[in-house]
Amino acid sequence: MNRLIFLLGLIASVSIACKTKSKAEIKNLKWWQKGVIYQLYPRSFKDSNGDGYGDLGGVIEKMDYLKSIGISAIWLNPIYPSGGLDGGYDITSFVDIDPLLGDMATFDKLIEEAHKRGIYVIMDFIPNHSSDKHEWFLGSKNNSEKYKDYYVWHPSRDQSKPPNNWVSYFGGSTWTFDQGRGQWYLHHFLPQQPDLNIRNEDVQKEIANTMKFWLKEKKVDGLRIDALANLFEDVNYLDEPLKPGINPNQNLSHSDLDHIYTLNQPGTLQLLVEWRKLVEQIAKEENSEKMIVVEVYDKAEITMKYCLYNNEQAAQFPFNFQFIQLRNGTNLANNQVGIPFEPKGIKQLIDPWIENLPDSCWSNWQLGNHDNTRVGSRIGKQFIDLANVLNMLLGGTTITYYGEEIGMVDLPKDKLSFEECQDEAGKKRGPELFQIYSRDYERTPMQWSTVNNNAGFMNVDTGNGRKPWLPVNENYVDLNVQKQIVQDFSHLNIYKDLIKLKQEPSFSWGEFKYLLVNDEIFSFERNAPGFKKYAVLMNLSTRTINVNLSDFGIPDEAKITYVFGSNPQETHELRKFYSIGQRISTKRILLTNLNCIIISY
Repeated sequence: MNRLIFLLGLIASVSIACKTKSKAEIKNLKWWQKGVIYQLYPRSFKDSNGDGYGDLGGVIEKMDYLKSIGISAIWLNPIYPSGGLDGGYDITSFVDIDPLLGDMATFDKLIEEAHKRGIYVIMDFIPNHSSDKHEWFLGSKNNSEKYKDYYVWHPSRDQSKPPNNWVSYFGGSTWTFDQGRGQWYLHHFLPQQPDLNIRNEDVQKEIANTMKFWLKEKKVDGLRIDALANLFEDVNYLDEPLKPGINPNQNLSHSDLDHIYTLNQPGTLQLLVEWRKLVEQIAKEENSEKMIVVEVYDKAEITMKYCLYNNEQAAQFPFNFQFIQLRNGTNLANNQVGIPFEPKGIKQLIDPWIENLPDSCWSNWQLGNHDNTRVGSRIGKQFIDLANVLNMLLGGTTITYYGEEIGMVDLPKDKLSFEECQDEAGKKRGPELFQIYSRDYERTPMQWSTVNNNAGFMNVDTGNGRKPWLPVNENYVDLNVQKQIVQDFSHLNIYKDLIKLKQEPSFSWGEFKYLLVNDEIFSFERNAPGFKKYAVLMNLSTRTINVNLSDFGIPDEAKITYVFGSNPQETHELRKFYSIGQRISTKRILLTNLNCIIISY
């Protein structure tokens, strides 16, 4: 406390004008608008039977934990039977459960246990492609009458070169020649993931029936549609233009092309509008709230078309990947230069989203997912709690990737050998490059406790032929749920407090306005008319600063609502100086390094 008082004499007062953006007032929120969607990678969450793979039984086992942290819904990454490639996204049946993860009876139990606790369930849904082992593709290869047009086949029979220059996400051509049929088939991902011919009305009926199966018969509450932007391609199959500066003679990667013929085609957007109508019809029949959310990696102005297209509602919301760009340095997998976790960098990512968000669409925020380096590894572990403040309190739905609540970071690169690599994105690049492209590092087992030598992921010790499917991060000894539950001001307990604060009307549906944003301070106001207003102030610098909010229309006095510092000990000190409920002057608010203070008025 004495140190903090001393610093009052050393600090500089700063202020700067900021642009504001308001969102229409919304009070009657649906379940998918109210809180937090928790993305759960089943293979890495909890193993209930000792085979080293997380499973549905493990999710059920940890349902009370999920309820205790305050999340509203869980989103399950693929749980369908698969060919064992691309993390389960190569699906052999769209209406069954992968035996590795459980069976349909276990899934039914999961739905029952989740709903019993007021937790909604969202499933991954993959209409763009299947496995090459799916009965549809096996029939299509053989030119069967029913399935011959279920996939995208090119009429060219020239085996010497692919039909065009299109490049797959995993590298190499998007086309593979099938000797049996004597034609090329399209795959935007692995050759073992052939693209469905969504222009075929029979395929559209199959997809619609699958949606009805999960949403109606199995009582799933929502679908997260994977790789939606790739659903349709231009039927002329023209070469895509190269981006500026790309040598046409080099070995092209997916990021080298301007995807004007393979992404965001009008047919994709129109079909999404029809799916929205189907989901609303099912919801009406079931007397429940159902939703669809879509994965689209693109500029904000393009992404918004997936929410509102030709003045018709499409998805409830497209995922907001703006904060995925937060990174120190360059993403070597796609050569994208990161945006540093600094006030002006944060604003640079927020502005395009807010400015392009239609009034009829709902916002959302997320820090990471199963395809990207964990946020603590991208921006630095010291910023994890501050990042969660943004994710929770900017407005709209929050999406959390499992483990973010305790500050999990990526597995160190030297802790995974090429032989242990599971992700095809890495394996395809070989021993020299797999570390750059593999997504295994952000998919490691959840760190539950120190009860055994695999962080409590399995119910038995690693050894005697038993081990987790991916190595456990060795930092589990100090970073785990068990320890953080009882530790004051741990990542987990700050995360839980932020969820509670998120339920306040101003944070839940109020207007957003920038306050002070400069090289060190990021702050904003949330305001629901007729309710308590809040100002959130974050010091992202290494020095202590005094902030003056008098130029921003904030009352001269306000109450301390929440405070945390750069670590639990610092938070203890700060709360002696700034106790919860204490009235302070808004003309002189002390912010230590990596400090967050939330005030109300």
